[in-house]
Amino acid sequence: MDNTQFVLCQGVSLADTGDVVSAFTVKGENIEGVLSAPLVIPAAKAFIKAVKEPVFFFIELPHENSESYDTYYLDNCTKKVAGAIIDCYGEVLANDGVSRFGFGSNATEEEIYFRDYQEFSAYVKSPQTLTQSLEQLGAQKKEKIKTLWDMMNDENPGCLTAVELDGETVFDIPDALKEAGMYKFKEESI
Repeated sequence: MDNTQFVLCQGVSLADTGDVVSAFTVKGENIEGVLSAPLVIPAAKAFIKAVKEPVFFFIELPHENSESYDTYYLDNCTKKVAGAIIDCYGEVLANDGVSRFGFGSNATEEEIYFRDYQEFSAYVKSPQTLTQSLEQLGAQKKEKIKTLWDMMNDENPGCLTAVELDGETVFDIPDALKEAGMYKFKEESI
């Protein structure tokens, strides 16, 4: 695979990606970056492998015609369960344009978060393991990265859309994982 070619996820539309490449920056325990579509699932798997159990999975789903999101969590998973979630839902998660998702460690509060326009952020206490994995996948470590947001303008607008793969969308995931313990996060009112 040509790692220099930046591949858009199915749910991300942008006519010109310019000189955006899979890349990341590291500031202390924080990693910020942008990933070509084929690297999203391997990056999630590398993170899961690197952190301590138990692991949690979360997904943010947008409200229709709104800027707000509902967040769903599945806490206290083994790495095997987290891997099964990626194996089962990874393609639809990685290709969907409207949702956001991630994994974290209940034990250490480390987390990886895949956001809009193929950006991601991670908080890891020892970033070397994850950065090595990202470099092995073909992502470049840089001082400053270009994102898809940097390429957008009136002549090159971006668009995010929901995708359906094999009859499933990201909106099916909370119900599918409800029996396993997935729940909707409710903010506490003061």
